[in-house]
Amino acid sequence: MSKTMKKIVLAALAVLVMASCGPKNFTFVHISDPQVGFMDKTNDYSYSDNLFKKAVASINKIKPALVIITGDLVNDPTDDLQAVVYKRNVAAINPKVKVYALPGNHDIRPWTPSNHADFIKFNGYDRFSFVYEDCTFIGFDSCCIKDGIEEQEADQLIWLVDQLKAAQGSRQIFLFTHCPIFRESIDEREDYFNFSKPKRQEYLELFKKYKVNAVFAGHTHKAYSSEWNGIKLVAAGPVGTPLDGGVSGIDIVKVKGKGFKSTFTELK
Repeated sequence: MSKTMKKIVLAALAVLVMASCGPKNFTFVHISDPQVGFMDKTNDYSYSDNLFKKAVASINKIKPALVIITGDLVNDPTDDLQAVVYKRNVAAINPKVKVYALPGNHDIRPWTPSNHADFIKFNGYDRFSFVYEDCTFIGFDSCCIKDGIEEQEADQLIWLVDQLKAAQGSRQIFLFTHCPIFRESIDEREDYFNFSKPKRQEYLELFKKYKVNAVFAGHTHKAYSSEWNGIKLVAAGPVGTPLDGGVSGIDIVKVKGKGFKSTFTELK
């Protein structure tokens, strides 16, 4: 083999090695609102439990890299049995899969410093930020935003901006929270299931500034998908009881290169 040919072969091998060492494609599962006990048909919460078990079986079959739960873990945070059912199902997820969970309005009801502290004690944290395969995952609490808890929101916003700044240059930036910023349109009327119009504008402008790729949420008990200025907004339907013609299911997110595909899949 000539010297020129050897150089070409070595260069090609170097490219292959560099490609194999770069960020990999992966799948994560986003679920929301197991809300154990919500509209449950049984005193022992077996209805909620069975739905959750189906979700866990699907997750374990998929073998995702991560699972993110966007709130309403239980319906009543003072009910010990609901907590037992929730924790038992989460524990049944493959231990190799890291699980992150955020608070929903039912987990902190009403929002008080004491109830917030109780959630942190139950879950271990109320927000998160980490990097996986050069993608940044940031989870934050929407309860203080929706309920107008100004001191808590201001503290969280400082933290959130710091995380977004640190995430610049990431392959993709994924955000997670309980309440969606909006369901279908930034101009839709304000209600129980979205941010106020001033807040949705404030946060979306922030996310646009820091090149966020997607915001994943729940709360609606029905799946929605929309987009604003290149930011995808995904509200997963519930693991638990659906509303308004929705179905119980899980959101399967496949990350490939600098894109992703989110598919909400009904539990079978």
